[in-house]
Amino acid sequence: MKPQTDLPLGLVEDHLNLVFSVSNGSVIETFYGDVLGLRRIPNVELPGGRHMIRYHGGATELKFIVGASADNALIVDPFEARGIRGLHLQLPDSRRQSIFSRFNMYDLEEPSALSTSAGPAQYYAIDPAGNSLTLSFYNDDPIQPDLTRMHFDLGVVDPGRSGQFLQDILGMTPVLSHNVPLQYQLGQSAINLHAVPEDRPALVGMPHEMQGMSLLQFVVHDVYKTREMILAKGGLISIEPYNVGDLAVVMFVLGPDGIPIEFGAAM
Repeated sequence: MKPQTDLPLGLVEDHLNLVFSVSNGSVIETFYGDVLGLRRIPNVELPGGRHMIRYHGGATELKFIVGASADNALIVDPFEARGIRGLHLQLPDSRRQSIFSRFNMYDLEEPSALSTSAGPAQYYAIDPAGNSLTLSFYNDDPIQPDLTRMHFDLGVVDPGRSGQFLQDILGMTPVLSHNVPLQYQLGQSAINLHAVPEDRPALVGMPHEMQGMSLLQFVVHDVYKTREMILAKGGLISIEPYNVGDLAVVMFVLGPDGIPIEFGAAM
């Protein structure tokens, strides 16, 4: 892990988190906990009668907000839409057989193999809430045998402009990837950019405005100092810092194609 002093924007950890909006918490617990076997961490109670189910996938937290007012289903193909269109989980190969057997045990459609030019085999799956996932399995790391990494797939109109935003404003690093032409990394997380025609629908919005993968999250030491750094880099604040009850201070920046990016610091 990189030292904290090397991380951009006053980040606490060298990874991003992903926030979902869902209507049914029990199916999320079954899929991500029982089937994929991710490590559960305590729920967080939110204002307005909502709560957040949380899982660790390696360093990344997957956060599922349950009880948001949005009731729209994911009615368009996310691979033909702008926004956060998929989650890529890189898992140890020693877990492949047990994960696939649990898909059958819970009567879920088995992940389908994807054609790849290089690297480990990849499989496509859809969770019970309609979110698109890619699963890949690599040879176990002898030092960290249960290591899990996560990548986020974004559909954007102009990958070059979006890449400049990720690099110049968020401090991410461009890397070469066999299967993704444009990939940007921050520690243990990566964002993959995919070009989508401008006339395609946009699956973007805050958790109360949509269902599905709604926003990326950075955890920082001080939101107000982060705000100053983003403005100095030429970024724009879409929602100024505010308190979420007595839990955290958060603010939002609009990323590529209107994707919300949250910066949060514990109170």
